[in-house]
Amino acid sequence: MVMRVRLFAVLRERAGADAVELTLPGGATVADALAALAAHDGLRETLAQASVVMAVNREYAAPTTPLQPGDELALIPPLSGGSHSAGERLHVRVSEQPLQREVLRELVSDPRAGAIVTFEGVTRELERLDYEAYAEMAHERIEQIMRACASAHQLCAAAAEHRVGAVALGEPSVIVAVSAGHRDEAFAAAREAIDRIKAQAPIWKREVQADGSAQWAAGTPAAGAAAAIGAARLTHVDRDGSARMVDVGAKPATERIARARARVRMSPDSARAVHAGNGPKGEVLGVARIAGIQAAKQTSLLIPLAHPLALSYVDVTAGVDVDGGLVELHGEARTVASTGVEMEAMTACAVAALTVYDMVKGLERGIALEQVVLVEKRGGRSDYRRVEG
Repeated sequence: MVMRVRLFAVLRERAGADAVELTLPGGATVADALAALAAHDGLRETLAQASVVMAVNREYAAPTTPLQPGDELALIPPLSGGSHSAGERLHVRVSEQPLQREVLRELVSDPRAGAIVTFEGVTRELERLDYEAYAEMAHERIEQIMRACASAHQLCAAAAEHRVGAVALGEPSVIVAVSAGHRDEAFAAAREAIDRIKAQAPIWKREVQADGSAQWAAGTPAAGAAAAIGAARLTHVDRDGSARMVDVGAKPATERIARARARVRMSPDSARAVHAGNGPKGEVLGVARIAGIQAAKQTSLLIPLAHPLALSYVDVTAGVDVDGGLVELHGEARTVASTGVEMEAMTACAVAALTVYDMVKGLERGIALEQVVLVEKRGGRSDYRRVEG
């Protein structure tokens, strides 16, 4: 089958075209397409040096994703950034037109709002920035980000616009505006939105100096996608394929925060006993909380390649939906270190969930641990927030 792969930014320049065609066998995957692209004369050197990912039908794809005739493929180089709901009050635009803060502010104005926050990313220190975008996917990705932020922070309305083309010194290239009932939610949503747009939207910038010289800005691998070409490897595997602990000695120690969630499904009768604190072995949630805290502190002993961390904070909280037969556990861990605390937060939730099972199995054997997921992490090279739904 013949597949057309769209190229952007530095990849487009090196290939001398905005797309290349590949002939792949039936049943080919993203990994097969990436391998074929790595053999392209104009792309070989760049792909050996840069972490790239592939989008299939405007969604970041893993190497094992199968390809079908007619799929829209795009090769994504590192990006330039790295109960009210705004479901009905959402505005997103990717355009060559100049951005106007007053217009976005008006779009998010709402009589329910006690706070409106706007953020402008402005060109500085350069003659201009030239922005290029995979416009269709960028629009969809930014819309998803703004919708998720609106839901997570209970916004009244949310708007985001990103400029493409030439953006002169002092002019805004991106504006985010949000309104919320309270300032804390508005500030947090605006910060999360711009951080995620820079890390996830397929938009690139070229820095143009006063003398006319230009270069593509160094970026970060697209978030939410797996795999790169050639140099891309699992960080816990060395060149010989052996497992190893990642050397984080050269990374700066910064504040790291992670939050995780586990869900335990049971009958309403068992959930009622958990909620009332009278399980077969006694009070369930208190014991599960202590078990989760203890487990977080022992993560490096349980997960072979995890780094021992001095935790500054760890806690587990729980909620019970009696009618739905659901116990939901939330773990949070914090540290100041050269590596993150995602594993500590998730280990806390996992062991807390197992403890709930152990405490309630005398009532019911059919209890199921349905989920252990990372909800949010902050600090380090990039932030992450799980998009629900």
